[in-house]
This record gives sequence, structure tokens and C-alpha cells, in this order.
Amino acid sequence: MQNAAGLKLNLLSTLSLSFWIRIARRWYYRRAEEHYLICAAVEHARAREAEENEAYYQKRAAMARAALRMD
Repeated sequence: MQNAAGLKLNLLSTLSLSFWIRIARRWYYRRAEEHYLICAAVEHARAREAEENEAYYQKRAAMARAALRMD
């Protein structure tokens, strides 16, 4: 009888542990996904800014070349 009670207690504690592990994994994966999305957004913003800077300097160079031709 004591063995059966010990087995049930062991089963309950195992289920409880797996429950907490599952919650911890969900939290970790959700946090990792949010971090990935933030990093992707930052990289996208940096790439867009770099393209805008490149376009700005190309425009300035083209204007400078045009100004040299006019002189």
C-alpha cells in the first residue's frame, strides 16, 4: 500500500515538474522570438538608413558633377 502511495506521489511530482518545464520553455521561446523580431526590425531600419544615406550622397555627387559641367 505504501508503495502505491509513493508511486502516485512520484507521478504527481513528475507531472508537476514537466508542467513547470513546459511553462519555462514557452517563456524562453517567446522571449527569444521577441528578441529576434526586435533585432530584425533594428537591422531593417539600419539597412533602410544606409540606403537613404547612399542615395543622398549619390544625389550630392551628381549635383556636384552637374555644377562642374555648368562652369
